Amino acid sequence: MFKKLLIFTLFFFLFEQNTFANNFIEKTIDWYKFRVIKYDTQSLDYIFKIWINQDYAATDLRELMEANNWVSAVNWVFFCPDSYAECGWKNFTKNERYVEWTKIWPEASTWNRVVFAVDKEDKAFLFQTDKINRLDEDKIHYGFANFPLLLQDWVSKFQEYVDLWLVDNKMKAKIQRNFICSDRYSRNIFTWYVSAIELEKLPDLLLKFWCVNALNLDAGWSSALIYNARYLIWPARDIMDWVIIERKWLDTAKIRENAVKIKDYLNKKIIDKTIEEKVLYLDNMMSWLSKIRTNIYEKNSHDIYENWVVVGYEINVKDLKKVQTTYLINYLNKLLSELKTQSIADDKKRVEEENNRKNIEELLF
Repeated sequence: MFKKLLIFTLFFFLFEQNTFANNFIEKTIDWYKFRVIKYDTQSLDYIFKIWINQDYAATDLRELMEANNWVSAVNWVFFCPDSYAECGWKNFTKNERYVEWTKIWPEASTWNRVVFAVDKEDKAFLFQTDKINRLDEDKIHYGFANFPLLLQDWVSKFQEYVDLWLVDNKMKAKIQRNFICSDRYSRNIFTWYVSAIELEKLPDLLLKFWCVNALNLDAGWSSALIYNARYLIWPARDIMDWVIIERKWLDTAKIRENAVKIKDYLNKKIIDKTIEEKVLYLDNMMSWLSKIRTNIYEKNSHDIYENWVVVGYEINVKDLKKVQTTYLINYLNKLLSELKTQSIADDKKRVEEENNRKNIEELLF
């Protein structure tokens, strides 16, 4: 196996080294599990952005990731999907989006929506017309609006939305909740989800997760999370807009090109094997790759303690070469999984054609 993977290993060392931080946190608070991407606003190595579909077309998140130089992405916007008749079979949102100082939705007021924004220096702040930082809209470099606002300066704002009759049954339900928040001094931005919880309970829980300002994100079928080119949560539909992280000095297109070459190389090695041998080979390969990824994560993570008890862990891979390796593994595993599926389908088709041929021969003779 190692000889077969020689070309795979060589590809790891075709890139120059740099360092950066891109953290993944899994932590349990009061029996609720957080799975979160942490963005350090003072990092020089990666970029926080908002990506939008200005034509309101929903798109597969992975396809967009592969078309751009992204490595991590999450959905955020409330939108009316084209699968709903009440939406006129079209995707739609009224939520404000800001991309490089350009405001996409030209409403005069954000009304009850609140914008989670970052300025040119990546400092996170909230904006709401005539209510929160009302003079700072021109400072928004990237941002988006949603509701309800969960925390503002450590204070829960959820009840205000209840009083305005803006909390519907979906918000009252106990489901996975997605959020974005910033900590004290806006040093870090955290985004993704908490396991099933009523929305009214989320603000108090976020306070225990270092959040100072926090905004609710879309959940349900639109929930999607990609970390290092690997889906951790698959959406049940195409989605419109994303919070994304780009990594400097990382040529994701080149990595994917190398992954395709490796997949083609491996496919030639198993082309004459039986379907059982192909499946076993590909399963073993994907398992081996996953162990390499796990080893990288384990060596670049630390436990999170509270009251001398481990409550979670944080992954912080600083070496760029290891990140490139992780990205390659995740993308190659995707290709090999697709190859396995296609091989099984091809074998099934071959068996059916063979059976049909035999049936015809029996009819003829």
